[in-house]
Amino acid sequence: MSHAAELRLAGEPMRLLADRALYWPARERLLIADLHLGKGDIMRAAGIAVPSGGTRHDLDRLHALLVQTSARQLWVLGDFLHGRRHPRVEAEWRALLAAHPGCVASVVAGNHDRALVADAAGIVHLPDDVRDGPFRFRHLPLETADGIGGHVVCGHLHPVARLPGLPGRHPALVLEPGQTILPAFSAFTGGYLLRHTQAWIACAHGELAGNADAPWRRDAP
Repeated sequence: MSHAAELRLAGEPMRLLADRALYWPARERLLIADLHLGKGDIMRAAGIAVPSGGTRHDLDRLHALLVQTSARQLWVLGDFLHGRRHPRVEAEWRALLAAHPGCVASVVAGNHDRALVADAAGIVHLPDDVRDGPFRFRHLPLETADGIGGHVVCGHLHPVARLPGLPGRHPALVLEPGQTILPAFSAFTGGYLLRHTQAWIACAHGELAGNADAPWRRDAP
């Protein structure tokens, strides 16, 4: 197990970080998906008893990753918000941006982002399918990613995996031909359970663990 894994996706060196993020050194860009800001507030407002502090915890983790990588770009690949805007959540997000003035935050809107107002959040609103270098950055995975037009990097599915000897299910990066699916960044999410026949790298308690088919240091087409 390790805290980071060096990968090559579509020929590009990438770094998977154990706290559910992917870093693209060539662009100095930190990539996450499914932040779901304000989810706890929305659930409590609906009368569902869930602990408070989830947003603060996730933003503290994101702050640590931005410090660790010195990223000049932060891209959120969908579901930046969980639903409606919330003043306290928005203020905490703006405080994170203020702590990293050299980093520009951008969002590919996801299915939960109907209430997103880019100017209010201080972000750049990206198109639904952004092509940059050998990649296509999206929120939704493609049913068939054949690599035409670029290797897809996306989120949405919240993939999780079981690890031998460790209880529970752990967020995981999925490596497919022509497509990489990021784990949900928010710690307060459910997940889609992966099969052992799929190639994945799980993020478990600050460490990474891949199954036998995970291409840790090989090119993923």
